[in-house]
Amino acid sequence: MAIGARAFDVLTALVERRERLVAKAELLEIVWPGLVVEENNLQVQVSSLRRLLGPQAIATIPGRGYQFTAALEGGAPGKPTVAAPDAISVAAPSAAPTGPSTNLPTQLLPLYGREADLLALRPLIIGHRLVTVVGSGGIGKSRVAQAVAHSLASCQPDGAWMVELAGLSSPPLLPNVVAHALGIALPRQDVALDDLSAALARRTLLLVLDNCEHLLDATASLVQIIATRAPNVTLLATSQQPLHLPIEQQYRLAPLTVPPETTASDARQFGSLALFEARVQAVDPRFRLNEENLPAVIDICRQLDGLPLAIELAAARVPALGLRVVRDNLGARFRLLTGGSRAASRRHPSLRAALKWSYDLLGVDEQVVFRRLGVFAGGFNMETAQAVVCDVQLDEWAVLDHLGTLVDKSLVVVDTADSPRYRLLESARHFALEQLDRGETASIQRRHALAMLTFVQRLDDEELDAEELPRAQYASLALPELDNLRAAYAWATGAAGDMAIAVALAAHSGLLIEYAVEFAEWLVALRQHVEAGGIDPAIAARFWLAISRGSMVRFVPHSVQVEAARRAQSLYQSLGQPRRVVFTLFQLTRHYRTQQADLLARAVADEARGLIQADWPAMFRTQMLRIDASAARRAGQYFEALALHHEVIGVSASAGNWRREVADRTNLVDLMWQCCPLEEAAREARRLADATHARPTTDYHMVAVYGNLASILSEMGHIEEASAAARGALPMMRRTRDYFLEMWVHLFWRRGQFEVAATLLGASDSIQAREGVPLFPNEQRLVAQARTALAEKLHPDVFSKGHAVGAALDERDLLARASTALEQPNATSS
Repeated sequence: MAIGARAFDVLTALVERRERLVAKAELLEIVWPGLVVEENNLQVQVSSLRRLLGPQAIATIPGRGYQFTAALEGGAPGKPTVAAPDAISVAAPSAAPTGPSTNLPTQLLPLYGREADLLALRPLIIGHRLVTVVGSGGIGKSRVAQAVAHSLASCQPDGAWMVELAGLSSPPLLPNVVAHALGIALPRQDVALDDLSAALARRTLLLVLDNCEHLLDATASLVQIIATRAPNVTLLATSQQPLHLPIEQQYRLAPLTVPPETTASDARQFGSLALFEARVQAVDPRFRLNEENLPAVIDICRQLDGLPLAIELAAARVPALGLRVVRDNLGARFRLLTGGSRAASRRHPSLRAALKWSYDLLGVDEQVVFRRLGVFAGGFNMETAQAVVCDVQLDEWAVLDHLGTLVDKSLVVVDTADSPRYRLLESARHFALEQLDRGETASIQRRHALAMLTFVQRLDDEELDAEELPRAQYASLALPELDNLRAAYAWATGAAGDMAIAVALAAHSGLLIEYAVEFAEWLVALRQHVEAGGIDPAIAARFWLAISRGSMVRFVPHSVQVEAARRAQSLYQSLGQPRRVVFTLFQLTRHYRTQQADLLARAVADEARGLIQADWPAMFRTQMLRIDASAARRAGQYFEALALHHEVIGVSASAGNWRREVADRTNLVDLMWQCCPLEEAAREARRLADATHARPTTDYHMVAVYGNLASILSEMGHIEEASAAARGALPMMRRTRDYFLEMWVHLFWRRGQFEVAATLLGASDSIQAREGVPLFPNEQRLVAQARTALAEKLHPDVFSKGHAVGAALDERDLLARASTALEQPNATSS
């Protein structure tokens, strides 16, 4: 074979080190010693070797390196014997193994994204009598087993043999089917298994039993007898469920990897993307992954959970329908994903057929549990599963047992071991929902919504009752359930839903606004419904308290928040819940401070102070410290305010409450910016930004950290550093809709982008006039400096035009303009 010099050097290095994985950096140093070369040079050489030797000759472990996996003529597989470069001879995978016989294909189709699985399976098969590759239907168990058996065939004097069992429906015929595949005659049907085991006792081979899940008992009996009577036969099985034999080593096959994002040059390292591209190219050779189509391909593969069968069926539709149509119609995947190549559709002509095969193998109660679990979006824990699935016939223990069986049968995935969380792959979930009849669907959706309400209400109550669940713990519990909460709310607000449940979900999800702004939109959407009355007083009180909190300041007018706090206070007083009354007074105090109504703020704060009992949790007194610090600052008592802020930060730090500590340190930065030299404020702001970069918290708090830093740096004239901080804040601003307009006005003035600054100033002035809430002192100073300078730099007509344009812009358009302008050169840098 003709081969380039660099490719030969790569081949030599991999063959000499074939007993282990070779890191990319190591290969680069061996092949290009002392030179700095791009990593894609290595990928080019490996690709050329695969074209010569076959796709299975070199395995890629994404992000780690390569390993040579083909057999060597004259060398024992897996042994670290080093051949001289001119003596290397690689057995091409397209050729049948020399010597030993086999019924495996002489040429295998390329296998994508399974290099790590093949590397893991080879030593397992060598070291165990029975290995079972376990996984869901369509995940690629047969292809993986075929590939690993092919690679090991030369290690067995009598070869490797694969027996397809999917078409066998009669368990007593299992020995006959195996014997037929091996070319063994069984003249006596009544002792077929004895004759088969006697014949195998004289052979040394690898026997692959493919698709055993519908013949588990018969397969287990066969395997036990062969293992006992034929000591030189190694067994490899594929099944959706383990055989549960003492000698069995299970290997659970995962879906193909789907990256959150990648570049076109790296995309083929991910099995799902490489498979998708190859299957589209089989019909349309012009198709290539590129930067333009890559996001859609990633989205398709992610929606299909990296399931190879589903990816192949989707790819087959692309040449006729186009990427966008395929992606946008995956909600109807069972109608869309049919057909495909003959190889892909031989056993499963459609995605529905693959899932129906698995579903039909379940017992009646297992089918009930499976289809009811389809209501969960994004996974579930044992407690919520039991709450939704249980009924008169299925108690909690039965649900637990059946869930374990569904995991065993590869229909439910366990994501974590320490605190187990379960999920159905998305295609299995769609299929499960299809199996619910109309009456069962309505009942299960209601149970699901009530289970999610119970869950989020419990978390919310812990916060309001001042146990102050650590925010990291709150996030670890709440964030995995976001999709379930969304699904529950969508049902509750739908035609067949329940608005009382919808209001309760919105009311108790207020804390989640810090993580996803859509929960604020729930409150906004339901406000008029709650105002109309008829809502349980406890739920209404919680609803109004949620609207009054600081995280809602960007979504409702300030006057609405004040009224909401008063309503919550009145309701909690009538309900006899003094702790929650104090919470509403804390909100009212903050709102009056924002309005600069200091006398009202002091009176409400004193009322709250008088209600706090000595045996209440410490966080009530800590919150009063924050209120006192704010009051001292408003009164110009800066030394006292600084001392109180430092005290509060110490309390938060000692409690291990990082989210609260970040908020308190942000308030300190803002105070220092107002009353200390700018250099000191900038130093503290940089320290806080560095700390949150190393240890992030919620976007809601991070955006204030970076917004303050960019503002201070802009006022100091450190334009490039301020621009970098603002650029870092942009993604968080988009997610939180907290735009820091005054910072942008000042920064674009400093950057010499005067017309952009005038436009954003118009937006800021319009918002202040509409909401009637004055700016804080630091923001007032930024706007005053910029306004004066812009009046000097711009012609009055230009300033007025830009100001008017800004006043009419939607807030999201404002951020888009700021983002675009930030990418333009700094006009003052020259």
